[in-house]
Amino acid sequence: MVNNLSESFKNTISLDNLGEIAKETAEITIDTFLKDGVLKELPIVGSLFGVWKTGIAIRDYRFISKLLSFLDESSKLSFEKRERIIEQLEDEEYQSEAGEKLLAIIDQLETASKAKLLGKTLVLFGNKEITREEFWRVTYIIEKLPMPDILALKEWRNIELNLVEDVRRHLYLSVGLGWFVLDFSSTGFCWQERLCEIFEVKLIG
Repeated sequence: MVNNLSESFKNTISLDNLGEIAKETAEITIDTFLKDGVLKELPIVGSLFGVWKTGIAIRDYRFISKLLSFLDESSKLSFEKRERIIEQLEDEEYQSEAGEKLLAIIDQLETASKAKLLGKTLVLFGNKEITREEFWRVTYIIEKLPMPDILALKEWRNIELNLVEDVRRHLYLSVGLGWFVLDFSSTGFCWQERLCEIFEVKLIG
């Protein structure tokens, strides 16, 4: 079943008319969701309806809402670039099931706004503005870091990491946005500049 969902997800991302469907379903309500309708045009949603044979719960609705936010943003990437993007995210050794992993991440995201950021990140990768490794690092940050702490990265250049409150600094360090430097020239916490720039300039700027 997982393999079927992963394949449906790949097929959905590579739909020629994904942009049109995404716009049509972007403001979907729970009533519309329960009636499915146009949602069935998305292969991944059709597969999910097949799984939910005993009825659809609010949790399922929230997942679809996040999925649609992700797809709406992803649709801004050209069809040609979307055709094989899931395969391009895969690595034979570490990321052999990129579609499955992305579905799991979307399911764990707190809000649709995070799913939108994830969609933007996919577009950055598709346009070769970030590497595959950077995509997965940014995705991890989006999944693990609270949204207010993500939005605060817009001003990271004006923030001394050593002076950031302990809880927030610990969160930034735990997801790889900073590290502790101890050498002859510097002692203290420093930002991981490349990742911070991706958030500041390309995702929330």
